[in-house]
Amino acid sequence: MDTYYDFLKGKQKAVIKSGFDIPVKSLNASAFDWQKSVVQWAVKQGRAALFEDCGLGKTLQELMWAEQIQKYTSSPVLILAPLAVSLQTNREGKKFGIECNIAETAADIVNGINITNYEKLDKFDCTVFSGIILDESSILKNYTGKTKQELINSFADTPYKLAATATPAPNDLMELLNHAEFLGIMRSSEALAIWFLADQEESGKYRLKKHAEADFWKWVASWAVCIETPADIGYDDSRYILPELNEYDIIVDTNELSDNFDEGFFRNVDMSATGYIAEKRRSLKARCEAAAREAKKFTDNGEQVAVWCDLNSEADELKRIIPGAVEIRGSDKTSAKEQASVDFITGKIPVLISKPSIFGYGLNFQNCRNTIFCGMDYSFENYYQAIRRFYRFGQEKSVNVARVIGSTEKNILERINAKARQKNEMAVSMAKAMKEIQMENLKGHEFILDLNNKTAEIPQWLRSVV
Repeated sequence: MDTYYDFLKGKQKAVIKSGFDIPVKSLNASAFDWQKSVVQWAVKQGRAALFEDCGLGKTLQELMWAEQIQKYTSSPVLILAPLAVSLQTNREGKKFGIECNIAETAADIVNGINITNYEKLDKFDCTVFSGIILDESSILKNYTGKTKQELINSFADTPYKLAATATPAPNDLMELLNHAEFLGIMRSSEALAIWFLADQEESGKYRLKKHAEADFWKWVASWAVCIETPADIGYDDSRYILPELNEYDIIVDTNELSDNFDEGFFRNVDMSATGYIAEKRRSLKARCEAAAREAKKFTDNGEQVAVWCDLNSEADELKRIIPGAVEIRGSDKTSAKEQASVDFITGKIPVLISKPSIFGYGLNFQNCRNTIFCGMDYSFENYYQAIRRFYRFGQEKSVNVARVIGSTEKNILERINAKARQKNEMAVSMAKAMKEIQMENLKGHEFILDLNNKTAEIPQWLRSVV
């Protein structure tokens, strides 16, 4: 008998609920009705994922969920978040009347809602928490990563779990499996064996079994919600209309002549994942000068701008030539990073220079509508998340994104643009595949897997994992 059907026959219900019922009236009055519906469902699940686009209020939903878990268990709840997000979450909690304690070490933990950075996890006894929330849970995306395994092991016995992030990266179905394993729904290796086949064309990659595609998404919808706008779960989305996004490219010339003519008249340009750094160094000065000129256009109009870079040498040059700029790098103290984020949000910093890995995740920079990439790498997620600090629901102005690259680095842009198209296709297709199911789940209707239905029409992007 096929492994997939053996599994389905043994488990007619997609996921066993481990939470509890709460009345909607017990939830924060400031939340929208759709947010209350999601939180009510997530509390009843006990272990759930919120895949929601930027600006949909994941922080408030996390805090409401944590508040309910803490009241029910009378034990501390922990939120793990990226660097510099703790202060923002603390402020958000105060705005809605929900206390959120910032904890640096185990001695700081209170019997309430606590928040700390992922980097400080080793300072805490994870067994004291009744609930754990992973903010920006895409940190789980590395299928065999050390961080993923540490989080799974640290909270294996935590009864209540919530993971929250934007919709998964293009075609990254492994990220979904890692979320299921963290939540305790199913081990990712087991899910691979049930729903996936090894891709014969690309080693280490997998694709969904054709006959299992529909039921795979029904299973995902039984423990996760995927929302681009509230309309995806049957609510009004008139408040969630994004302004114009103006992406434009500034290409600076990079000399392609051979350095010593050993390779011929023109040198071999290495834009591989390991070789492109050398090429970026060739264009560094010209890119920084172009980025500085672009930044001046915004500041001359009295507007703020954030400048993203990859290399410390880029940051050094940008700081040198952009008047009044504040630069934050990985080696800076956490307190300096947090203060810089606050000062930028409150308008004290006109130009912020940093890397997407530092300020590109979790923060809300709607105070600014201008951003510049002084060079780019191949990470679509870094690019997408960095833009979404500004371009998110609630932003009232059009957002400008300048991409400054060398003339020999254009294939990075091509790769990013291709992944952006995949991301848009995936968002539409995933919402279509899950909408009816998750709407029924949010209403409290149990979903029973139909073993006889093998003919569901599934979009092409689901059939491979890139």
